[in-house]
Amino acid sequence: MTTPPFPAAAGPALADLPDLSPLARAWLRGDAPFTGATAEWRRFLGGPPTVAAPAWRDDAWRKGWLAELTSDLPDDPARAAAAAALSALSAGEADVVVTGQQPGFLGGPLLTLHKAAACVAAARARTAAGRPTIPLFWCGDDDDDRREAFAPRLHDPRRDALLGAAPPPGPDDLVIGAAPADVWAAPESGWLAERAPGGGLGADLAALWARARREGWTWGRLQRRALLRVFTGSGLLAVSGDDAGLHRAASPFYAELIARRRELAALASARGAELAALGYHAQIGGASLDAPFHLRRGGSRERVVDPVTLLASPQDLRPGVLLRTLVQDWFFQPAGIVAGPGELAYLEQLRPLHAALGIEQPALLPRLFARLSDDPARDAAAAAPSLDDADGEAASAAIAAALARTLADRAGLPDDRARALAERAARVWRDEVRSAFRARREPAPGSQPAMAPAWAAPGGERQERALALHWATALWGDALAPSAIAAAAAHFASGAAGDWRDWWIRVTPPLPAGS
Repeated sequence: MTTPPFPAAAGPALADLPDLSPLARAWLRGDAPFTGATAEWRRFLGGPPTVAAPAWRDDAWRKGWLAELTSDLPDDPARAAAAAALSALSAGEADVVVTGQQPGFLGGPLLTLHKAAACVAAARARTAAGRPTIPLFWCGDDDDDRREAFAPRLHDPRRDALLGAAPPPGPDDLVIGAAPADVWAAPESGWLAERAPGGGLGADLAALWARARREGWTWGRLQRRALLRVFTGSGLLAVSGDDAGLHRAASPFYAELIARRRELAALASARGAELAALGYHAQIGGASLDAPFHLRRGGSRERVVDPVTLLASPQDLRPGVLLRTLVQDWFFQPAGIVAGPGELAYLEQLRPLHAALGIEQPALLPRLFARLSDDPARDAAAAAPSLDDADGEAASAAIAAALARTLADRAGLPDDRARALAERAARVWRDEVRSAFRARREPAPGSQPAMAPAWAAPGGERQERALALHWATALWGDALAPSAIAAAAAHFASGAAGDWRDWWIRVTPPLPAGS
């Protein structure tokens, strides 16, 4: 990546952002009982290298993964760098730092860029401190939440409009990574084709989408290859959460998790109660505790509780939210995890499970928070978050709890089934609930100065949550990823002194297609 990056500048303190949860703000400040972001960053830099993790000692998985990764990487230098990284990992001479995100429309939310950039910046900082570290991205393509996957939108400069796509039809439990790119990538492909005449990364992405549809790739493979293309030259590697070989290789650990599933669920529940008693939010509950495993069935996944059935096909096992990070930490033994606010709360709830299983929890590192703007001073007010987002989350949680009680009491469903259905319904309602709270605070037409462009804070949301990754990469090209990596390096350097900030990345105004 040799393109000169766009400059970054510090914005407001992260702990002062009102749309962060109280737990995330307390964690950033290092309030008791949390170790805190700064202490975790220092632990990450100072931790000794480990012996080779189970992933790198498993010859069958390692060779299969490298073959798959080699086909996903964009060029020969990237493939050579990956082979060298794997050699160091297999010899126990390097560690990994991990981040991840569910793939989505045009690569998923823009915060995917910030997570991957922070992962690269963290790996470079630890390597510079004398502990060679490789950035690894976990693609959550074993998820089945297509509504969340298609929530991101794009702002089209030519039409001056926010555009999106409806979730494609199909069974509710379809694994999104296995979906056909020919169907799922069609709306993405059309917009990217409009960017292709401008050349550069936009043209490369358009060609990638066209090839995926022509050659019958899965949607997950397309999104993974696009991410690796954007981060060409950074050393970023990727693994698929739907990799059957990975889950087969983790079968000894799965056997322990299945045998101790009730104990682990009780520990998570107790830790959640502790966090709630302190005034924070328990991230994991309900069906996620009661039935923490799924089995891959064809193109879908099914929640299963019978231990014999689960152990019979380890390659088809998929851990739910309670155990996914534990599998990752056992298999890869990362030195650190780059995570967002919701994930930080979830990882705090898992601390006693790591201890019970004898796994050291990796250092928890806050992802980069950043906003793209051609004029930060102009856009600061438009991008300001609102407390109403927290109100919307609370309202959604209350709706889910009420529905679960109704399903259990009046429909006679078992508690775990009632909670599972209510949680799924709450995901469907959440956007509408948030929109209702946002509409309450939106100014009357004509009362807000027509200064900030629509992409500064679309619909009143932070752009990194509302807009899609490849909306930005197609517009700003190969300069964007190194800009985000530089901002992430500044984010960690400032955070090392206890000063965690929101950041601005100053980009050029986006040009219409063909300009």
